[in-house]
Amino acid sequence: MRRWVPYVFAAVVACGSDGGEEPKTSPTPPVTTGTGTPVSGVIVSFGDDVAPAVQTRVTELLRGSVGDRLQVVPATALPDAKDETTVLVGLGTTALTRELVSDDAAKAIDAEGFLVRSKRRGPGMLVVGSGSPRKRHPHGNLGVHHAAYAILEEMGFAFLHPLAPSPPVATTVPRDGLDLREVPRWTERTMHIHTMHPLELTDLLQGWGPLGPEDATGFEKQLPEWDRFLEWCVANRQSAVEWFLLYADSWKSFADSPVRIERLKRLVDRAHAFGIDAGLDVPIAFAQQHAFRLLRTQGTLESELAEIDKNLDFVMGSGIDFLGTEAGTSEFTHPDPARMLAWMNEVTRLASDKYDAHVAIKVHASTGQTAAGYKDPETGQDINFNMLPHFADKRLGVLPHTVQHYGLTDPAPTYGNTDFSYIRRFLHREVGSRPVQWYPETAYWVSFDVDVPLFLPLYAERRVADLRMLGLDEEQKREGANGQRMDGQLIFSSGWEWGYWLNDVVAARAAWNPELGASSDEESFRKVLAPALRAFGSAAKEVEDWLVDVVRAEYKLLILGEVAGKRPADVRMRNGQAYLQGWETWDDVSKLSTDLPVKLPPTQPDKLGLVDMRNPAHGGPGYSAEVAPILAAMETSFAALAARGGELAKKVPASAKDLMDDLADAAQMTALRAKQVHGLYDYVDDFYNVLDQQTRKRRLAEARAALDAAQVVVAGREKRYRVPAERIAGWRKNPTAYSYGYLWTVHSLHYFWRDEGKAVDAPVFPCYLNVINPVDVANGEGFGTDTVRFFGSVLSSDQSRGCLAEPEKEPVYPPDGLRTRP
Repeated sequence: MRRWVPYVFAAVVACGSDGGEEPKTSPTPPVTTGTGTPVSGVIVSFGDDVAPAVQTRVTELLRGSVGDRLQVVPATALPDAKDETTVLVGLGTTALTRELVSDDAAKAIDAEGFLVRSKRRGPGMLVVGSGSPRKRHPHGNLGVHHAAYAILEEMGFAFLHPLAPSPPVATTVPRDGLDLREVPRWTERTMHIHTMHPLELTDLLQGWGPLGPEDATGFEKQLPEWDRFLEWCVANRQSAVEWFLLYADSWKSFADSPVRIERLKRLVDRAHAFGIDAGLDVPIAFAQQHAFRLLRTQGTLESELAEIDKNLDFVMGSGIDFLGTEAGTSEFTHPDPARMLAWMNEVTRLASDKYDAHVAIKVHASTGQTAAGYKDPETGQDINFNMLPHFADKRLGVLPHTVQHYGLTDPAPTYGNTDFSYIRRFLHREVGSRPVQWYPETAYWVSFDVDVPLFLPLYAERRVADLRMLGLDEEQKREGANGQRMDGQLIFSSGWEWGYWLNDVVAARAAWNPELGASSDEESFRKVLAPALRAFGSAAKEVEDWLVDVVRAEYKLLILGEVAGKRPADVRMRNGQAYLQGWETWDDVSKLSTDLPVKLPPTQPDKLGLVDMRNPAHGGPGYSAEVAPILAAMETSFAALAARGGELAKKVPASAKDLMDDLADAAQMTALRAKQVHGLYDYVDDFYNVLDQQTRKRRLAEARAALDAAQVVVAGREKRYRVPAERIAGWRKNPTAYSYGYLWTVHSLHYFWRDEGKAVDAPVFPCYLNVINPVDVANGEGFGTDTVRFFGSVLSSDQSRGCLAEPEKEPVYPPDGLRTRP
């Protein structure tokens, strides 16, 4: 959310037996990437504990692989393999399954866990899967669904991009057989699709089609994409999905309509068909970014609670299993704490008592707000307002949240923080007294990562490191942990192109098994990563090593600001992330407000700005000694890593080529961004050096060449997006507070152009090239939004509209003849 605006399972040698206790967390079996036994025919039998939607999909995938040599037989059948290339598959409660998993052994599997076993049967091989359903709100047998997709992965299928599964070039089964026993470390493993952002599925998840809420046909056509995502959840061991519910005055009649509820219920029903729980994030009074609010009119407490109940009844008509919600009126503003508690408790009471639905509330990472009169049990001072749920109904779950790629113990100069250690302590303090899910991010979006774009597998590694840390805290009773386990993880996901699918895959699988037995964070990351990379065939180990090297470089340069083994004493304005990320209008306004009576909270790391540098008294770090070395190191390091990625793209099998090309293109864009930024800063640094203007012009030309090269990469990649490029990279109406898709700033290279313009023209006006309506983003549509749009419309140009409103039409780049200067 934004953030501020103004107000393996691989083969092992032995086959399984029925004996023994199921482990609480199974170690990941060693990964094999060699060829297995070729499969030309499959005979599959489904038990009635395999949901029809999963039966249909598994059948489709297998038929796509072996064609008319697929045979589906009844659960009671005991067929024989025709030859050694035929595989018999028993899923769930079938006669075939019972040959390797007794009924007692199946009943003994822990909730959501599964067994996969195999043996030679006649000339062919028998592979079976059995599992156990969820304890709460089971929709079919999720454990056996996990088993089904584990078997498919063993046969060569991959489920990495959430909308584009990868079939194998040749279907195989491991020569040495299978014996997999897996149960999840944590019971709740949820994906939060942050539909406050204009993502791949945002239209659909609001009940819209691409043309708007009236586009029922477009809504229908996108439903198969939802099924592919739900399949991805099952394959990557997730148990639930949540998304943000939106509302705006311009489409309020649809927002509150039975038609919308019916469409939402169809989405929920399809989730249940795969065994996945579904929930909605519905704020109470939180008005940011077109949020649907349970409370829209404040008055007496009695009237407020009645309105909350009415709107909650409407939302629950969608059939959801759980509800997420938000404290405050935005991430940075809040009502009276006692009133907020009363609202929280009412939502919890009604959802729990009337609908048997669990409610959890976000605990945001913003700073500077306290709840007067409510004492922090750790400090004795007024508690951070975000932590007010500590005093709420114990049935209300909490979602301790961190932002961006920073780990719990990393320096994190964002949102007014130095690090997130206090979030870690709060999490452990709440475990055992109420439900607790860890709530990190795999993409932030707003000018920070995927919308530049930056290739950041660092997100994936930091999420594994965090879960490993939290798991070891639980085991060793560290940092206030009481020996009890948190309930699980909720992943804040915000876009899947440019390699961001990888972050979600790794973070999702780490919640199933964070590899606590690993000797280091890197080993844990490798163990989680390696099974997902089997799709890359014989190049898998090289891809793994490359990704680990990318992460090492990014951690040192982007987070620590480390160059040649030396770290700055103060990481603020001296870390690589601050310079590679984009900067939009409200980042600049926030920075300028530090000298004003009213300070606007920063939402990303600060930097020495391109315009600031022209002021000899800027007060920031010295460029030559403190900033230039890290810019140079990033340019060199990321260029070399991008070149390696490009070479690896030539080695992967055809079935994984699109995935590897995606990673390689993202790495190339990051290298070009580093080259551009370094050139622009060198150009500005020598502004007053009248004796060497040729060097300045050469560095600007090199920066411009990097931007031009980036345009070529973007044009090529857009043709390969998994949904129509116009949906996610166009300037278009959508349900969010933004006038464009989440990758429009990539399509236009908005942040590249904005930095070039600041380097060349040094605009004093902080709202240079603004593309958002601040009131709409902060407070939603209404009188304030209409007012700023009106005043913006009577001004002479989009430059004059500035901070007041978004442009009336899509901006064109380069702006204002920029390339004719200097």
